[in-house]
Amino acid sequence: MGLDQLLIKLSAQDAEDYIGEPVSQLQHALQAAALAEAAQADEPQILSALLHDVGHWCEPGAERMKHLGAMHHERLGQKFLDQLGLHPDVGALVGLHVDAKRYLAGSQSEYIAKLSAASAETLRLQGGPMNTDEQRAFESHVLHQKALQLRAWDEAAKDPDREVRPLGRYSAMLQRNRAEPLSKDQLKRWQNSGFLHIPGWFSPDEMSDVMQATASMQLWPESAGKWMKYFELEGSERQLCRIENFLQYQPLFHRISRGASTLHLLSQLMGEKAVLFKEKINFKLPGGQGFLAHQDAPAFTTFDQRFHITMMLSVDPTTVENGCLEIAETQRLTEFLSMKDDLTLSDDVISSLSWRPVETASGDLVLFDSYLPHRSAPNTSSASRRALYATYNLAADGDYRDAYFEKKRKSFPPDVERKAGVKYDEGVFNVGNPVSIDT
Repeated sequence: MGLDQLLIKLSAQDAEDYIGEPVSQLQHALQAAALAEAAQADEPQILSALLHDVGHWCEPGAERMKHLGAMHHERLGQKFLDQLGLHPDVGALVGLHVDAKRYLAGSQSEYIAKLSAASAETLRLQGGPMNTDEQRAFESHVLHQKALQLRAWDEAAKDPDREVRPLGRYSAMLQRNRAEPLSKDQLKRWQNSGFLHIPGWFSPDEMSDVMQATASMQLWPESAGKWMKYFELEGSERQLCRIENFLQYQPLFHRISRGASTLHLLSQLMGEKAVLFKEKINFKLPGGQGFLAHQDAPAFTTFDQRFHITMMLSVDPTTVENGCLEIAETQRLTEFLSMKDDLTLSDDVISSLSWRPVETASGDLVLFDSYLPHRSAPNTSSASRRALYATYNLAADGDYRDAYFEKKRKSFPPDVERKAGVKYDEGVFNVGNPVSIDT
């Protein structure tokens, strides 16, 4: 069974009774996942909530607990999900959710009284409350706190009136939370060029949330000492160009940029553990200017890091008309090309390269290393071309995100923090960008 077939099978559980509860198996799964998302859980937790009871139906010949589902369904579910190739935390949490119930029953005197009749009956068949030694063993598991969270969502996901998201929302999430998210062919293409385009990394339903969050951020006020809003000039008027340093204020983008699936993907590309270096959203509103041809690497030398990868999430569709990313089609580069004083590429280099536009759909992911030459044209369309850009470095080289934004705030602050008459040196903080340097 593949991941697509898994969702088809789960969808069929809408017709199946959930062991005497007032919701179907599918409704219970979707409610648990919705509760996990509302709690800002990471994606393996969300998927474990969605799939925690898969063991009840993934093995039709399994021993049954009378009318209460499969015996040891948590173990069956963990084995099944591991065999499907999902991130190991998904199966591990599924395998722990019954132990979490037994732990709570043994450690909290009031817990059993709160259980539904069906859940209380299965507790007896699942081994009953844990004794003290079993509780200490459970507490030693690295995922035990997350398993307790999963248990809470499991218990609460039995409300016939609770709103849920569509099952299709989780299709892309399943794909990006595989133990090996990239195929051998994708890795080969990356190794040859330092560039990769992955269509549909996020589902349309997920992107609806991303678009709402992006639109909300566009309306954020300029606020000294917080998020950093930079503007370009459209005629004599300021127009928002980008926002930086916002993850601590926007939980959805925090999960996208620093979540388990993203860091796992970047670590697979880097060959070792990755850490976030910086983030921005480029808005490129109608009439917004383009970005001059450059490599990122010359601008990333401040903290003596060896290597960077930038991940672009396409919020809006990007097209030639609205100024999509353009890349140079070359064999993978490992050195600086000839540059002007402002660190953009020299005219001779630009004319010698073959440039290709990279058009994307909303939800697509584009990844490129810091030596890949790239640029973009102005937005001549009537719609925005918004995109998240998150840049990563090797974890072994240090976590410098906070230091980066502290240094940038001093050297090239956002408009709201600039002082009249002061000449700011854009240096490495505005390479190829249309951001205004006037105060």
